[in-house]
Amino acid sequence: MTHKPDKPGGDIDPELLRRNATRGLENTDYEENEPRWGTARFNERTTLVIRVRGVSEPAYTFDATSVNELVMGRRSPDTSEIPEVDLEAYGAADKGVSRRHAVISRSGDSLYLRDAGSYNGTFLNGQKLVPHQPRVLRDGDDVRLGFLVLRVNFVRTPIYPTDESAQSL
Repeated sequence: MTHKPDKPGGDIDPELLRRNATRGLENTDYEENEPRWGTARFNERTTLVIRVRGVSEPAYTFDATSVNELVMGRRSPDTSEIPEVDLEAYGAADKGVSRRHAVISRSGDSLYLRDAGSYNGTFLNGQKLVPHQPRVLRDGDDVRLGFLVLRVNFVRTPIYPTDESAQSL
């Protein structure tokens, strides 16, 4: 009778696998490779917030209901085209981000992420996307463009103003 391991990799040390899988990629950002079970739905009180890993302030905020198509990438010096999510200030070129790397689009009350045929690939929570095939984007997802990691959050504004915001009215 053959013994089958309970998990992929059998008796191999998972830390050893992780180190070997990332060997040669020094000085890059990495997404956490864990499943995220955040909501994929939003409403008129939801703000889409995109943060760059290692940067404390939100880099980009959008009213989620007004999103039709957001291009993520870096500016083109040839055409002066600037994507809605321009990652040039975060070392995008050095981290393998294409000029038109990935796109966030809305359908109904959900957002979708798709790779725009980038050279270094787009990863959603550690899984490489098939170019031009949309995947549902959820609150708390990690998106890696080349070697630059972004965190996506859906922030809900309160129904009732707080005491401080009510005083400013």
